[in-house]
Amino acid sequence: MLKEALSNRSFVFTCEFVPGRGFEGPAVEAATRFAKEIADAGVTVHAISLTDNPGGGPAISPDVIAADILKVGGEPLVHFTARDLNRNAMESRASALAHIGVKNLLVLSGDYPVDSAYGGPAGGVYDLDSVQAIRLISAMNQGLVVPGRKPGTTVTLPPTNFCIGAAVSPFKLTEEELMFQYFKMEKKIRAGAHFIITQLGYDMRKFLEVRRYLASRGLDTPVIGNAYVLSAGVGRVMNSGGVPGCVVTDELLRVLKAEAKDPDKGKAKRLERAAKMIAAFKGMGFAGVHIGGFGLKTADYVHVIERGLELAPRWEEFIPELCFGQPDEFYAFPPPEKFRVGENEEDPVRHLSKGRKPLSHAILGKVHDVVFKRDSLGHKVMSGYYRVLDKHPRLAAVSHAGEFGIKRLMFGCRDCGDCMLFDTANRCPMCHCAKQSRNGPCGGSVGGMCEKDPTEKACAWTEIYRRLKSEGKLDVLREGYIPPCRRDLANTSGWANYFLYRDHAALADADGQTGKTGPGPGAVASAETKTS
Repeated sequence: MLKEALSNRSFVFTCEFVPGRGFEGPAVEAATRFAKEIADAGVTVHAISLTDNPGGGPAISPDVIAADILKVGGEPLVHFTARDLNRNAMESRASALAHIGVKNLLVLSGDYPVDSAYGGPAGGVYDLDSVQAIRLISAMNQGLVVPGRKPGTTVTLPPTNFCIGAAVSPFKLTEEELMFQYFKMEKKIRAGAHFIITQLGYDMRKFLEVRRYLASRGLDTPVIGNAYVLSAGVGRVMNSGGVPGCVVTDELLRVLKAEAKDPDKGKAKRLERAAKMIAAFKGMGFAGVHIGGFGLKTADYVHVIERGLELAPRWEEFIPELCFGQPDEFYAFPPPEKFRVGENEEDPVRHLSKGRKPLSHAILGKVHDVVFKRDSLGHKVMSGYYRVLDKHPRLAAVSHAGEFGIKRLMFGCRDCGDCMLFDTANRCPMCHCAKQSRNGPCGGSVGGMCEKDPTEKACAWTEIYRRLKSEGKLDVLREGYIPPCRRDLANTSGWANYFLYRDHAALADADGQTGKTGPGPGAVASAETKTS
């Protein structure tokens, strides 16, 4: 239903439910009950969205709830996160979901685990990032090619038929955060995402910027806006940064607190606000609306949908009361005319100044050009050196120890053996990103700080963006793709693996990705440098 509606350009509605912890109870049963009741309500809901351990804590698997929804004739949209499973388990889970008839996946990084699991906080797996996970699901849709039983043979698995969704978080304070959200959204679309769902927020100008950015890049991917029915209590948590990626400004919180003094504790006004957001999304040309909210009943969803459609002809008059921006917030585009996508939206990257290149980055760039650049003399010498070492394990071990010491001191190296410093301007996400994302930041950063530790740890991708911007190479960064980490290379020499064509750079070269996988210090990927 969802895929067909998006293809037909119908205005779609998805309703989100957050399965609870344990195997039974109201929060576990709410989505299935909604699926039964909505059919009798006379309102079309195209998919019932089921979160996957939201907030980083444990909950019943959305896959089980999805099976129950299918039994009563509903259509689930299962959140499929990269947090808890390695790539084997992700393929296994996707196969199981296809087997039971699930057709829609919203592929996400997943919130970082918090201290609510048995025996203490769980460790995030993050074997694939969200871009890589989308490529995996897309490959399964095409028929995944896997090794056969006999050496040198392959087998093509039966193709799945998932409608793949991806997320974008436009409610970012800084240029680095916001532009990288758009870059990563573009990567997700190229990886195979069929539609985009925005993170929740309350600034219609920022919502519209998602569509304006896609238009500036010549992309027509359907975008579903997020209308969350926000209470004062939940707003207080989001305002304090308690929900990664969700922004509630001080101004909006004051409005919510005032509304909470009403006899109904503000329920009527928050439902009306959500309805006005639906009207605005429809007027601004969005593909549909994703509706959520704590403790909503079927009647609330029905009311918000019907009221939103009723208000749709008047949508422009509601815009001023739906723009709660942050102080000193960066916008990628100038204020819109009549809150519509323009006919000739200009790529915002063209108007970004380069800034100053850090001296250390410039020096490392020169070193790369001399030693690591594929067609350089230094590369030929180092390739010969590592071919010799490959025949002398003890000497190789000494060389590896020296390499690791240097990289540990300079970059915080964890000795993954599949070095991506060339791809990320000498700021390694495997070391400095809590989710080890290799293709851009998650949506959980706060003011340029990491979701896991927003008071002490800066987002690694903020510095990567600045370094590459200083070289004028943001275009390469947003068009690049870095393959998954070769886990079999852990605790081996990353330099040897690079010069002997064993790491992801060699895979990228073989796959035609040379010049597209991403930048390095002077190695910012280009056809001329022949880097990974």
